[in-house]
Amino acid sequence: MELIKTFAQQGLRVFSFEDISPLLKEKNFSKSYARKILPVMGKNETLQRLGCGLYSLPTEFLSGGPIHSFEIAMKLAKKGAISHRSAMGFYQLTDQMSHTVYVTVPRLKNANLSQKNNYLIDHTSFHIKRVNPDLFFGANRIFIGEAPIWITTMEKTLLDGLIDPAFCGGFLEVIHAFSNALPREVLDLDLLWDYTKKMPIVVRQRLGWMFETLNAYPAFQEKLMSLPIKSIQKLNPDGPRCGSIHKKWKLMENVK
Repeated sequence: MELIKTFAQQGLRVFSFEDISPLLKEKNFSKSYARKILPVMGKNETLQRLGCGLYSLPTEFLSGGPIHSFEIAMKLAKKGAISHRSAMGFYQLTDQMSHTVYVTVPRLKNANLSQKNNYLIDHTSFHIKRVNPDLFFGANRIFIGEAPIWITTMEKTLLDGLIDPAFCGGFLEVIHAFSNALPREVLDLDLLWDYTKKMPIVVRQRLGWMFETLNAYPAFQEKLMSLPIKSIQKLNPDGPRCGSIHKKWKLMENVK
């Protein structure tokens, strides 16, 4: 019980052995004994055993509300950010319910709990999307209760949907997300422009098509047209190579 109080006082809610190791060292636990503590406390239900080497405090010791799935995700992808469909849900850009939490993480040392891409913890699936460090940007730190969470901005979330619609419920759901965002007039167009220039050229094409289709931001469309577009690409990257060619954006309209 004394250990649990110590964990709580340190603000630990979801943790692994690596998280508590410094605390146990301060209390002069041997390393071999320290490694046995969490499994034993999980087995006797002193701690909640989440799986994948992760544990959480008992409910009565959790300040700031129950454990959120995003908190668990932050432990699985230590340097990552909630993204794609999960971020769309957070920003209320989609009506679809999902039992999978999507996290984007840079390919960096110690960025992940392990090299696995998929986890199942407490009836929730977690999918890890790894990207090169130069493509990991556009995330904000927020709080859910007392838990700090990194999540992609609304602008980056929408652009990610143009690259990985499969992680967002499909391309039609990405269109729906854009159509939900535009009337709210919450998009930071300067930020969107900055992000777009950092991403593959095809993102500019799909974004231009999206804005034209939704009759939005004609001046922004002109800015997109000022950037070179070299080749014809698929509108929906996950769809077949079929459909008419949109000459302005050089896109194969393979979406029905």
